[in-house]
Amino acid sequence: MLEIKKKDFEILRRKYPDSISKSIMRHEWQGKVCEKGDYMAFEGTLTGDWSRGSCLIFEHIHFEIV
Repeated sequence: MLEIKKKDFEILRRKYPDSISKSIMRHEWQGKVCEKGDYMAFEGTLTGDWSRGSCLIFEHIHFEIV
């Protein structure tokens, strides 16, 4: 699980608005749930590892804003 500080997340959200958005539907994976309205983002945007830039990850499934 990737953890990102809220302050850092907000900076990235403003800097890359096309790479971080709110989910339009509920998404479940291996028993974990991202509800409609939770965030989803490209992994490269949150980690800085652009080799996985097109991998879409979901709040509460793959990352937590702390």
